[in-house]
Amino acid sequence: MATPEIFDFREPLPMPPAAARLVAGLRDAAPRVGLVLGLAAGRTVPVACPGVRRVALAEIASPAAVWVPLACGLPEPGLLLVSADAAVALADLLMGGQGETEARPTTALEQRLLVRHLVPALRPLTDALEAQGVTELAAGPVSDDPLPQGGGEVVAITLDITVVGGTVRATLCLPAKGLLPAEPEPHASPPVDTEAHVLREVPLDISLRLPATTVMAEDVDELAVGDVIRLDTRGPLQLHGILDGPGSNPLTVLTAALGRRGRRRAVVVHDLLGSL
Repeated sequence: MATPEIFDFREPLPMPPAAARLVAGLRDAAPRVGLVLGLAAGRTVPVACPGVRRVALAEIASPAAVWVPLACGLPEPGLLLVSADAAVALADLLMGGQGETEARPTTALEQRLLVRHLVPALRPLTDALEAQGVTELAAGPVSDDPLPQGGGEVVAITLDITVVGGTVRATLCLPAKGLLPAEPEPHASPPVDTEAHVLREVPLDISLRLPATTVMAEDVDELAVGDVIRLDTRGPLQLHGILDGPGSNPLTVLTAALGRRGRRRAVVVHDLLGSL
C-alpha cells in the first residue's frame, strides 16, 4: 500500500505550461533591474530572480513589511512587497550607505525613497511582460501596515538584491488571473461508436411473444386442434420483442402491437427498452 502524502497548502500552485517563456523572460530581465538600481545608488547592485511562483498573497506577506500598490495595466492592481530588513538596507544603499540591515521599522522618508527609486528600476520586468498586458508600474501610497485580508492568487516575482550586508529580497506580485495564460478547458473527444460499427451487419433473431395467460390444467389436457384459447388481456394486445442471447436469459428489447402494412400483417413498435 502506498504511503499517503500530506499536501501543504503553503506550497506554490503549479504554473501553466504555457508560462514557461514568461518565467524565462523575467529571469533574463532581473539583472537589468540591478543596472537601473545601481545607477540610482551610484554603485554596482547585482539583482537575480531565483523564482517565479503562483501563490496566495497571504502566504508571502510578512509582519512589518513595506508594501506599495501598483497600477500595472491589468484589470486588478499589483503589489511591491519588501521585507522590513530589506527596506531598511535598500534605503541605506540609496542614501549612499553600504546597505546594512537593521532590526527596526522604516521611516516615512525611507519608504518614500524606496518608491522613488525601486519602482522605476522594475521597468525591465514590465518590458518582459508587455505581451501579457503589463504596461506600467504606477505606485500608490506606500505603507507598512498589515496587508488587507484576501488578495487572491498572485504571480510572485522574487528579486534577490545583493548589498554589502548580504542579500535582501523584494517581491513583485501581479494578479495571476490577469497575467497567466488561460489554461484550455478539457476537451472531451467525441465518442467512437465502435460497437455500432462492429454490430451494424450482424443478423439478430427477434421473437415476438404474447403476454402470458392463465388456463386450468384440465383445459390443457382437453385441448384439440382447432380449439381457441382466449387471452387474458385488458386493453390493446401488446407484444414483447425478445432477443435470444447466448445465455439462458433472453432480453426484452421492445414492445409492439398487432398492425398491418399494406396487405401484409405486421407489428407496430411502441417503445424501445434500451436493453441492447
